[in-house]
Amino acid sequence: MSRCRIESLGVSLPRRTLFWRKGALSHAVTAGRGCFAASRHAPSDVQVLVNTGVHRDQHVCEPAIAAYIQHRLRINVEFQGPRTLSFDLLNGGVGMLNGMQVVSSLVEAGGIDAGMVVSSEANSDRRPDPSWAYPASGAAVLLDRSPEPDVGFGHFAFQTDERHAELFVSTVSLAVKHGRLLLRRRQAELEDAYLAAAAGAVEELLAKGALRREELDLVVPAQISADFLARLPAAIGLPAERILDLSATLPDTHSTSVVLSLHRAVASGRLGPGKTALLLAFGSGVTVGAATYRF
Repeated sequence: MSRCRIESLGVSLPRRTLFWRKGALSHAVTAGRGCFAASRHAPSDVQVLVNTGVHRDQHVCEPAIAAYIQHRLRINVEFQGPRTLSFDLLNGGVGMLNGMQVVSSLVEAGGIDAGMVVSSEANSDRRPDPSWAYPASGAAVLLDRSPEPDVGFGHFAFQTDERHAELFVSTVSLAVKHGRLLLRRRQAELEDAYLAAAAGAVEELLAKGALRREELDLVVPAQISADFLARLPAAIGLPAERILDLSATLPDTHSTSVVLSLHRAVASGRLGPGKTALLLAFGSGVTVGAATYRF
């Protein structure tokens, strides 16, 4: 069975102007356009589009934000011709890995030839909750069938510990006109829960792929915090030099963090042909997602 690969990556980093800030939709579209600029695929080739961003401009509930993104990217928007299925898949900081697992399964099963997963974060509230510190950003991946049998995704693993679900909770308050996003997060306890769940997710992933830790060239985690990344090696049993720590220049951006980190690792040359990466994402639940990828 052929693997599913990441054919191209696109990112959108914070861009402030004197007059406005980009919203979540704009960041998602910018990242998607970056994907197409680096891809051999045209927008019409995308058969499934999955949006995993948590933020919604003006707190729109319906329709799915994926439909807006599809329209702005001009992905099969006519009634005639090819069709694209687009939908939202929401699982916080683990969402992009969930989306990649879904599209990867469809590609490997022969259901589609190419799909895109996109996410963005941008709190558009006029007076944001001070505790919400995630910078605005966007990330996108275009996935297709790998032409090489040993290049692409290996296995995925997700572990949830519901005992710690209350450690990371965000809500939209309707007490404020147009709504306001609120965050309740206990940092120290949350990071402890992430580390404990990461250990189990990595063990499950290695067992699924019959992999040894020595075969992993680089761990690409969400950039939760400098302290968290310093403690991650001991938690998952890998040396610190094989953990990608970008916390000095790339803060945690929630659902986009893993892909922004992966984009930086590829651009810097730390990942390339013959290398095996372990992707680690962390979200509410408390949930940890892990995946292996061979370049």
